[in-house]
Amino acid sequence: MNALRLFALTAVVATLATPIAASAAPSDTTGACTSPTRSPIQRRIEENAANGMPALVAFVHRTQPFYQVSVEDAVAWVDSERERRTACMRASADRISD
Repeated sequence: MNALRLFALTAVVATLATPIAASAAPSDTTGACTSPTRSPIQRRIEENAANGMPALVAFVHRTQPFYQVSVEDAVAWVDSERERRTACMRASADRISD
């Protein structure tokens, strides 16, 4: 009898949880705008890029033996991150204006 109660309770909870899960799921534009998980080196590159190009170049040259990242790689990553953020802001602005 306990197995039957457990089965019935599981079915009821699953039925009730479906509408809640659907309303809590992020939309496509929100999902695209979430910040991706960055590695520690990517966070450090972003911090140094915020301080200007000379700081970024100095950081890359100082850590190149360890991380094997060139200045071109760091700049390309920063540019792609900025493009992603710009696209996200455009999508958010379009959604708000509609």
